[in-house]
Amino acid sequence: MRRTAGALAVVMCVVATGCPDRFTGLPIAFGPEGSRTRSQSIPLGDLTAPEAAGMDVRSVLLERPIGDSFLDDELWAARGAVLSHDREVILAENGLRVRLFGGTLPPKLQTLLGSATDTVNPHRLTFANRQEDVIPTSGPSDVCEYQLLPGLSGQRTKVTLRNARCGIMVRPERIADGRVKLWCEPQVQHGEKIERWHPTSDATGFVMERAVPLERYPGIGFDIVLAANEYLIIGWPASAEGTLGAALFAVEAGGQPRQRVLLIQAAAPGERPTDPSASRAPRSRPPIAAEVAKW
Repeated sequence: MRRTAGALAVVMCVVATGCPDRFTGLPIAFGPEGSRTRSQSIPLGDLTAPEAAGMDVRSVLLERPIGDSFLDDELWAARGAVLSHDREVILAENGLRVRLFGGTLPPKLQTLLGSATDTVNPHRLTFANRQEDVIPTSGPSDVCEYQLLPGLSGQRTKVTLRNARCGIMVRPERIADGRVKLWCEPQVQHGEKIERWHPTSDATGFVMERAVPLERYPGIGFDIVLAANEYLIIGWPASAEGTLGAALFAVEAGGQPRQRVLLIQAAAPGERPTDPSASRAPRSRPPIAAEVAKW
């Protein structure tokens, strides 16, 4: 497995005005125009939000200076591998890593989730009328470059994209025991909308659509099963510069390189833990750590 030594560096984006330090507003509209419904940007784990008719996926990004001892090391040492060996290897070769936490989160993670300066873009996605959606993690960037290994038997190639936005596509599926099987796949949207023709669903003709080009990486995706009180963590090691993981999770803020980690929880209808505080009137945004405890 490749290990990159040397000074920590952010090489995934070169932006004339610098990468934005925060996401604002709605998530990126990955895919064809009009193909997705509006998503809510709400505090993580806000049980006063309307009950979802379908699967409910909530997320938040944690962001710290690159090489932060907790986000880059201690967090990952706290749990072991959760995927198959081959899947862990292909993710690591592309600068990605995954952990699963159940029950009470580590104290340091709780502290970060309670910090307004260390949390970015808490989001809720519901899946009553759609099968998949994208959680944005970085971008837009004028130039996005990374090395890609699409499969263990493939060749590493250099990818250069313009006006790029990176994210993790999620596709939840309820399984028999009430848990959620979640497919996660890195994606990069780039460039401007173009016109293209594709066959109709019944294969009797063609239809034209205007869509932004999208790079999908199913060979670097993975399935994981989540209970309502479990938390999926996706991130990258700061030593894996120039990888897809860096493109997804390395940003700049105030001219300084920063490192991100994505926390996800998923629940099927009726499986979310109840909390008596949910019936109280909404108040100004509480610490995210307190909200996560309600999931």
